[in-house]
Amino acid sequence: MDTETRTLLAGSLRELLTEVAAKSSELGPALAELGWAEVLADDPAEATTLLFTEHGRALVGSRALDDVVLAALGAALPPTTARRAVLYPMPGHAMDPDDATVGFDGLVLTGPRDVDEFVIPVADAIALAPAVQATVTAMTTMDASSQWQRVSGKGPLVPVSGSAGMWPGALAAARRALTAEIIGAAEAALELAIAHTSARTQFGRPIAAFQAVRHRLAEAHATLVAASGLLATAWQDGGPWSAAVAKAAAGRAQALVARHALQVCGAVGLTQEHPLHTYVSRAAVLDALLTPHQLLEEELGRELLDGGELLGITEVR
Repeated sequence: MDTETRTLLAGSLRELLTEVAAKSSELGPALAELGWAEVLADDPAEATTLLFTEHGRALVGSRALDDVVLAALGAALPPTTARRAVLYPMPGHAMDPDDATVGFDGLVLTGPRDVDEFVIPVADAIALAPAVQATVTAMTTMDASSQWQRVSGKGPLVPVSGSAGMWPGALAAARRALTAEIIGAAEAALELAIAHTSARTQFGRPIAAFQAVRHRLAEAHATLVAASGLLATAWQDGGPWSAAVAKAAAGRAQALVARHALQVCGAVGLTQEHPLHTYVSRAAVLDALLTPHQLLEEELGRELLDGGELLGITEVR
């Protein structure tokens, strides 16, 4: 995808997602009208990155991430007309249950009123659970606009035959998409900080001209660029560890952007009236999904020290 096409597509997605957010409409039909299937088939990596970057910028609540996961699991999932949603592990909990007989407890990205069955990771495979078995409760997060719902139910689940070993690939795909979404939300927060410091003056100069402010903004920008580079590498590699590295980098970047943006914006950046908190909160909540960056970094470090496979490195000397 060339630069001109990328710019035009990003603009179209930005308009579409802004309209979806304003009208609380469904994202899927809007993307279909845009001809998204053809774009995705032509360049999956670039298209997915663009979509989720703009998704993060627009603060949209949708099940776009489910589409990524279900596409990655497509070869294993039995054909059906049932409407499916992915049940993600609760933040801070183990990635998936080891036993399909104990029931399920996780989150869905939007209310599951239109869902017939849930797709649930079990060890490195997947299982299905009818939605009628589920109890749904609203989740409270630091992101007030979040539509996450907690879904729990008693087993047994229905294991999907032939799905053994499929979940790590789907998890990697989801983490790549989340990386782009975190970067999009963090970029929007950084742009607000840049606009604020460029407009506000002190001693006759914009505060963005002061060295301490410039250094904070430059460091925040550099971490986002680094995370974007790791995401591009993760797409090329296609494996689970490169996806984990990219998501960990994006999570660390959003935390740094939040700290510096809130610092340079001063007290006004902490108010509900200023939009900065919406992007800071969304990026932090997205970081918590599918393992926050602190835990991912621990897992990566442990794997490296144990001599496991990390970005193609199979032996540590």
